[in-house]
Amino acid sequence: MAACGFFGIAGASLAVAQESLIPQPPVEGEEIPLASNFPPVVPVNDAPVENGAVEPISDDNGLGLRAGSFLILPSIETGVSYTDNALSSSTNKSSDRIYSVNPSLRIESDWSRHSLRLNVDGTNDYYDKNSSEDARTVNAGVALRLDVKRDTNIDLRAGFNLDQESRGSVDLAVNANKPTDIYSYNASATINHRINRATMSLRGSYVTRQYDNTPLSDGTVDDNSDRDYREVGATIRLGYDISPQLIVFTELSYAERTRDRRVDNNGDIRDSQVYGADVGVAVTFSDLLRGEASLGYREAEYDDPTFENIDAFVLDASLTWSPTRLTEVRAAVTTGIDETSLSGSSGAVNRRASVNITHALRENIELSASGSIGFRDFNGSSLEETTYAASFGIDYDLGRNTTFGASYDFEKFNSNTPGQSYAVNTVGVRLTYSE
Repeated sequence: MAACGFFGIAGASLAVAQESLIPQPPVEGEEIPLASNFPPVVPVNDAPVENGAVEPISDDNGLGLRAGSFLILPSIETGVSYTDNALSSSTNKSSDRIYSVNPSLRIESDWSRHSLRLNVDGTNDYYDKNSSEDARTVNAGVALRLDVKRDTNIDLRAGFNLDQESRGSVDLAVNANKPTDIYSYNASATINHRINRATMSLRGSYVTRQYDNTPLSDGTVDDNSDRDYREVGATIRLGYDISPQLIVFTELSYAERTRDRRVDNNGDIRDSQVYGADVGVAVTFSDLLRGEASLGYREAEYDDPTFENIDAFVLDASLTWSPTRLTEVRAAVTTGIDETSLSGSSGAVNRRASVNITHALRENIELSASGSIGFRDFNGSSLEETTYAASFGIDYDLGRNTTFGASYDFEKFNSNTPGQSYAVNTVGVRLTYSE
């Protein structure tokens, strides 16, 4: 399973170009999605801005198919990779080849007012020897921005995601025949309004997640219906433009998560309410350097009286730096509270830092590198997990529509539970065609 994920990371330049409209919380940690990432409010006919605003179509490269006021951007990626640890195991290492087919489709409007974007992409990974690890993912989303007035807009979004649970997840049975399929549905509505230099955004959201049952090696089935949940959330964000380059903001958020089954398989009640408060700043130093950072506090309260509440100070930050026209560096730090089905633990605090670098060596050759480190500390348990990941790739444009790429990916998962740590190395090549 880890090999599948890393093969996807190898196509970083393609993934950035086709970024999903509906960000999905990581399935492994079930992070409670409190960060709102509101799109800023801008006058209707003003220049596009960063941090989530739906940008107009740009087809200067000649790619895409025109259909009236829409641009259609289909692509397909095929490839083969080799992994030295297909099962992400510390003892039962099994090397394997993985064949992949990854289609995608993006449709964007080109209207003077309002904006509509649709995105569908997926991956299909087929293992040569370990067919139990065959994986498919689907990510679909639609985003509609309605420009009500010059300084008011409404942002409507909906999405669907299919993914598989990581082999290293503490919530996956050690004798699972295959990783668990996870289905996520989400929708949100945001009202953005500007008054001179002040901005206000109010967002409501709904998320539901469903888990397939997991077949086990002893012939039985692990019932995951106790993990299914729905969540309703609300966030308000107030901002003030000190200058065109400097914006300060504050956010208050609330989320209520309810399990479909009030009592889980361990006899625990995991319904919870999560409160959040943040203050932050968004800075645009120049076209070459921009970023956003916030400090805040989270508290998760659980209905089960035997569970300890989780409280944590959080840091969320992102920075994009372009030292030259050929190089871009993106760095991010995130903090979240994760749900878990681990008996005796109410949840975990998840902290992660990452950096991604791309450099155009020549007009038709791009190099990429990324690295990340994540740490999870489980409340009410001594369990601690650390994940290190690194990726290196090269993409070569063979022509107007075709790109050839090669990559190397590495993951190391450390757990203080004996027998759970593992390392995975993956190398691969891919061919991408974009219309």
